[in-house]
Amino acid sequence: MKTGILIGGHGSTMSFNKGVLDVQADRLRERGYDNVYVGFNETSFPSIREAAEEMVADGYDDIILLPFFVASGLHVTRDIPMKHFSLPRNAVDGDSEISGTNVRVHIEQPFGDEPLLAEILAERVEELMTPGKDTRVIIMGHGSRLSYNRDVVHLNARRLEEMGYGKVYVGFNEFDDPKIEDVIPQMIDDGAEEIIALPLFISLGKHLTMDVPAKLGIENFSDGGIVTRNGRRCEVKYAVPIGADPRLCDVLVEKLRRLGQ
Repeated sequence: MKTGILIGGHGSTMSFNKGVLDVQADRLRERGYDNVYVGFNETSFPSIREAAEEMVADGYDDIILLPFFVASGLHVTRDIPMKHFSLPRNAVDGDSEISGTNVRVHIEQPFGDEPLLAEILAERVEELMTPGKDTRVIIMGHGSRLSYNRDVVHLNARRLEEMGYGKVYVGFNEFDDPKIEDVIPQMIDDGAEEIIALPLFISLGKHLTMDVPAKLGIENFSDGGIVTRNGRRCEVKYAVPIGADPRLCDVLVEKLRRLGQ
């Protein structure tokens, strides 16, 4: 069988998500993998299905799909196997007919539980925090109807706490509680002079450029600002998402090595 690698992303109406996946695909190619393709679950092009069809046209009949997601959820457990490969919900292995060819498909898991994520987040804190200030940290997740995103956000908050960053708050953009807009006032009431907001997201997009800033109390498309509550001023520093970090390519390589690639 001829094996190809397909990095699967969420997709976005903005270009950021595609840009991040293209960068990580190029990094894999630089590491010696010349069989790397990129596809998206929705909105961006090509779709995962279209990328798989291109792979079949190039002679591949064995596809390893690497979901470039922080956490599992409906996209990974339902959309990718069912919509793109006609496999059962929650499937991780199976045979799919693509362009008249029987193709073996393996779907890996997202990387949110990798210890490296906490290291990346800790570096963001060190880069942004001001010595001598009462600095509080919040990890922000998308939220999901399933528990995966919530679990990953709480896991990384616990890891940052174990690394010595005090109480690490969590907040979600939608679906899960507590909501970001409810946590920020609590942090200020708890004495925060400075808040470092860490988005546990792959890339910029509508959520991180418009939705989340409004919930933080800062300007859209900004990297921070001053929030006032009950006469107290607090500086919010808004970190960049994690998806472009080159060390995530190492995570992908390790997944591939475990699969014999």
